[in-house]
Amino acid sequence: MESNLAPNGARTKLDLLYHEVLGEVSNLVDRLERTTQHLHTMQKSMQTMADTQQALPQQLSHHLTATIESSIRPIHQEAQQATQAMLQDTHQQLNILAREAAQYAHTAHRSARRMTWIALLVGGATGVLGGLLAGLALGHLLIS
Repeated sequence: MESNLAPNGARTKLDLLYHEVLGEVSNLVDRLERTTQHLHTMQKSMQTMADTQQALPQQLSHHLTATIESSIRPIHQEAQQATQAMLQDTHQQLNILAREAAQYAHTAHRSARRMTWIALLVGGATGVLGGLLAGLALGHLLIS
């Protein structure tokens, strides 16, 4: 190789310069490729974050709905149990009142029957007594 070289050494310096420039260009190309890869990775990461941000309101809504439902369920059950207990107490009181009203109605019915029998007996006795008195008065008129 040295036989091709010019006596002033310009070829060697030019080769060194080419090698140095090519090395710098190679380093720049490597840096550009790494930067491009890094940008591509960042773009994917940003796309993933954008997708997550788009899905976030829907996920938040679902989570909020689930939380509200799980919070309301015990309150609803307690209210339902309280209402059921109140209705059961009211039902028992109404049953007691209905039984007492039935007893009062039965007592009133028996009293009405007794009064009816008493009225029939008094009316019958009065009728018989009135008939006897009328018969005696008529007999007294006829005899006199």
